[in-house]
Amino acid sequence: MTWLIDLFTKPSVGQQVVVIAFTAAIGLMLGKIKVKGISLGGAGALFVGILFGHLGLRVEGNVLHFIQEFGLILFVYTIGMQVGPGFMDSIRRHGLVLNVLSTGVVLLGVLVTLCLFFFTDMHNNVPVLVGMLCGAVTNTPSLGAANSAFAAAGVDTSLTGIGYAVAYPFGVIGIILVMILARLVFRQDPAKAAKDYAADIAANTSEIESCSLMVENRNLYGIQLKEIPDLVSSGVVITRLMRGSDIFTPNGKTVIEEGDKVHIVGMPDAVAVMEKIIGKRLEKPITQFASDTAKPIQVKTILVTNKKVLGRTIGSLALAERYGVNVSRVVRSGFKFTGRLDLRIKFADKLMVVGSAEGIEAAAKELGNSLTALDHPEILPAFLGIFLGVVVGSIPIAIPGMPTPLKLGLAGGPLIVAILLSRKRKIGPLNFFMASSANLMLREFGLTLFLSCVGLNAGIKFFDVLLNGDGFHYMALAALITFLPIAIMAVVGHLVFKVNYLSLCGVLAGATTDPPALAFANGQADSEAVNIGYASVYPLTMLLRILSGQVLAIVLLQLA
Repeated sequence: MTWLIDLFTKPSVGQQVVVIAFTAAIGLMLGKIKVKGISLGGAGALFVGILFGHLGLRVEGNVLHFIQEFGLILFVYTIGMQVGPGFMDSIRRHGLVLNVLSTGVVLLGVLVTLCLFFFTDMHNNVPVLVGMLCGAVTNTPSLGAANSAFAAAGVDTSLTGIGYAVAYPFGVIGIILVMILARLVFRQDPAKAAKDYAADIAANTSEIESCSLMVENRNLYGIQLKEIPDLVSSGVVITRLMRGSDIFTPNGKTVIEEGDKVHIVGMPDAVAVMEKIIGKRLEKPITQFASDTAKPIQVKTILVTNKKVLGRTIGSLALAERYGVNVSRVVRSGFKFTGRLDLRIKFADKLMVVGSAEGIEAAAKELGNSLTALDHPEILPAFLGIFLGVVVGSIPIAIPGMPTPLKLGLAGGPLIVAILLSRKRKIGPLNFFMASSANLMLREFGLTLFLSCVGLNAGIKFFDVLLNGDGFHYMALAALITFLPIAIMAVVGHLVFKVNYLSLCGVLAGATTDPPALAFANGQADSEAVNIGYASVYPLTMLLRILSGQVLAIVLLQLA
């Protein structure tokens, strides 16, 4: 058994891999244990790491730091890729309210820290106090920013690490505790909150409408469909035309005749405009008037996977002219659009097409329509995206009066880049789409690595500071920094702004830039509300955390 003990204790590549993998595995198993329906989820790896770090399991410092930061990069990058397509839509609907709440959390945290400085003995331990603020909100970049300010002033930065270490555990627990208390006090059901969020999205998103119209405007007789006023600009698509008892799929060059009936698809306002221009709405769609001898028209969904058509507009594909197929709707990352001619196609778009079986089959071959293509991850764009994210996060942003420039860091940079790339989807030959299965795998893998390493590192000094020094005193004060701001803003968010419970959890996790809290919130229900809320406030919060850490370090040193 000596070899097994050596594998866990003697420094080697295998030993470091074993320690991290063992910590992650036990942590994930612990995270699955539920007590009254509540589990730690991915945060289990953090607490197991603290225990193992205390018991003597070690990973070489540089290796531990690298794996921790790389895990964090993977986590935030995949979060950005997931929420990016709906990010701006969320900002338009809820961005102001959510960012007001997150800004309130940051400012209240600074206020509580100032109160501790003035009304306790912490004015003699400014580095520890600032470290406590960073740990209380689990924000490592702010710790780095504060350390830069302290180093410039000649202050021992190891003291901030002590404050950070003792504050971090309750920084995680406290946020989760507030989520649980909000759930109990306000009697929130996560499953119902998920349904309410989905209903709210549906209510605030105009659904595409379809109807059949009789062509009554005599000014349209003898002209081509594409010449109908405002038809192209409105995004309305004419998918079928009935002439006599025959129904067929027209194209832009089809000439309108008296007695024609058309079936249109578009947004409600645009459909209403077309009704005024073309003619009255029929009580029943024209498909119900087709004769038995008419050539059957089918409706099918085609998945876009052929890279050669990416970036092209629907109009440039000329599917109607070449195959007799019209695109009525496009579904992209859960959002629906009409098949307007100027809409550019992106990878994994789902096109709802109307036409004959032969035409649809030919169009499908051209567009790809391969489910297996979604299962094959694009590795090159992923690495390039991470590279760009780290570069952006490393850009120094000079702020007047600050001794050192601010940076978004290894968390903020990859997140913002991922959001932008997931919205753009394609740049040149590179396709930045990431399948949900690949995204989930990388996200959970990165989060588990990050939490395991944080726990192993914190466990080295955690119990010593806690039991033999002022650890309990620091921890109690840090708990106030964690608990009061998020508890107050949770009440404000629920009672004043009526924010959905899951969205509120996402905001609280984002306002504290806390992946474990995000993991816990995600475990409550299957909904994008949490991740959208997290990503909506994360960029501004990260900037405010970094700025407040540096500013507070400088100000408190002057006041001490």
